[in-house]
Amino acid sequence: MSHRCLPTCRAGFPPLHLSIAAALVLAASCVTTGECRAEDAATAHELRFTGPLVSSSPPLPTGVWIIEPYLIQTHVTGRYDTDGHYQGAPTLRDDWQVALPIMYGVSDRLTLSLGLNAVQAREESGNWHWATSDSSVSANWLLAQGKGPHTPAVTLVLKQNLPTGEHDLLEQAGLLGATGSGAYTTTVGVYGQAYFLPGRNLRGRLNLTWRLPGADVNVDGRSAYGTEVGFHGSATLDDAIQATGSLEYSINPQWVLATDLVYEKEHGARVRGTGIGSGVERTPIDHRLASSWRLSLAPAVEYNWSDRGGVIVGALVSLRGRNSAAIVSPQVAVNLAF
Repeated sequence: MSHRCLPTCRAGFPPLHLSIAAALVLAASCVTTGECRAEDAATAHELRFTGPLVSSSPPLPTGVWIIEPYLIQTHVTGRYDTDGHYQGAPTLRDDWQVALPIMYGVSDRLTLSLGLNAVQAREESGNWHWATSDSSVSANWLLAQGKGPHTPAVTLVLKQNLPTGEHDLLEQAGLLGATGSGAYTTTVGVYGQAYFLPGRNLRGRLNLTWRLPGADVNVDGRSAYGTEVGFHGSATLDDAIQATGSLEYSINPQWVLATDLVYEKEHGARVRGTGIGSGVERTPIDHRLASSWRLSLAPAVEYNWSDRGGVIVGALVSLRGRNSAAIVSPQVAVNLAF
């Protein structure tokens, strides 16, 4: 999920990796919105961007708040197997998620953000209820801001995941699935943004993030890491990368067409501990969760009713993958600046 730029130019955020040097070069060709000035917006028509569904923007102007609540539905249509082939499956009941990113411009270079999440938790009894998922805090630092018609910008990002969801002992909680990871993971990234065309009504972004490896999670019982009742041990997460490229085309001050191309890769995890054996002794367990990747497209339509308010409606649709779920994920978000 992303946090975007505010209508008429404000900001947002999320993750990825490659080499930092390569990321800086790639991101420098993109742009930010940063603080919009009247003369910049007065081109062919007044520019207002809510932002695409996934990719994120540079820091906000000093003193600006943005909240952007999302409602997300995830519809699993099948799975990509270990060879990358699509395997259809009877669909389960759709999952729902509510995400609430809150951003504040501490200065024109620094924006601090808090991400709150809630998910639809399925119970073994067949009922469901809303439960907290993992949260996050992040800082975006504007590294470079170019001038001229393209207004390129490069932003450095540091994000910390807070494990506020349920990741293990699911049998005691009566849950069919986990609502969090249990891991204090750290993500670093580089965001780029720029404007194109004579009227500057085409905006491009490139976001690259890398989740650092080595986060350890204590795991008991049935968990998000595939362990069963009676397990006691830990999981060590490997790294993960995400790369997102996006384009937004402003038709007029109200309407914008947007799309993201998203590549995600998880390098798995190592799970170690003991489980219940056939006798009185416990059975040692040491195995690796397979790495996975997925390529998705997220087309969307934005409507901006003012410089400080807009809505975006679209869907994240998986195209290819390996050891990952095939999904169609409709979502809607409202971007409000104060």
